[in-house]
Amino acid sequence: MPSLLSKRPEFAVDAIPVAQGAPSEVIRAQSIDWNVPVDAFLVDAARAGRRYAALVYGDRSGMNQDGMTIATPPLEYVEAKSGFKLMRSVSGEDYYVITSELNI
Repeated sequence: MPSLLSKRPEFAVDAIPVAQGAPSEVIRAQSIDWNVPVDAFLVDAARAGRRYAALVYGDRSGMNQDGMTIATPPLEYVEAKSGFKLMRSVSGEDYYVITSELNI
């Protein structure tokens, strides 16, 4: 008799690539089509002028590990979707999604 543990699933689900242990708002923001390549997702972003200090997740450059605190370059607002903000660096080279913001 075959083991129930070896039974193959009857359906397949495409997984969305997400950072393991990422906050739920990052997972939700990653599922949105932003129409641009998002360089990183920012959590608990605190604004200082045109820059933000935030916890970073999904950094495409690979320079920052998930959960590290970073300072962004100067950013400008692009659009909002589902309560998240897409931001672009003033240079136009990088895109960030702010998933949550601190009001300090």
